[in-house]
Amino acid sequence: MTTYYVATLAKYVLVDAENEADARQRGHAALCELLGGQDVNVGTVRSATQDEIEFDLWHQQMVAAERT
Repeated sequence: MTTYYVATLAKYVLVDAENEADARQRGHAALCELLGGQDVNVGTVRSATQDEIEFDLWHQQMVAAERT
């Protein structure tokens, strides 16, 4: 599986998917959830860079640390 960067003009998510079509579907669902059910227009779907993946992991760790 590949990690994809899926984005609107203002928000993005990283999703693991088999291909770009799968990434678009998973990313759309994740972005809608992130935006409280608001429908979104996905503008970008591409493979995520290693820096983006590492930053996302770091961010998740920081959020988890703040909750404890």
